[in-house]
Amino acid sequence: MKVDLEHLSRLASLELNEEERKILPGQMEKIIDWVGQLSSLVTEGEEKYTRLDFSLRLEEDRVEPSLPQAEVLAMAPEKEGDFVKVPRVFREK
Repeated sequence: MKVDLEHLSRLASLELNEEERKILPGQMEKIIDWVGQLSSLVTEGEEKYTRLDFSLRLEEDRVEPSLPQAEVLAMAPEKEGDFVKVPRVFREK
């Protein structure tokens, strides 16, 4: 199986150097081949997995008191006006 390293690195937002671009495809192909071998394992007599119930369980909304804004701002390591300042999560393109 041929690994499209450029595509995978874009999906994972990875910036690879030249050495990594040379080494990773071979390593990834070995991993994929190894995982493919799992399908050949004999599992007769083993207990089958059971499906988990991931259905949405709705709960009734409850109104509960929260901390006052001034108290939250007093605990914040950084603030800007009436807001808690946090590090940027997404980088600009």
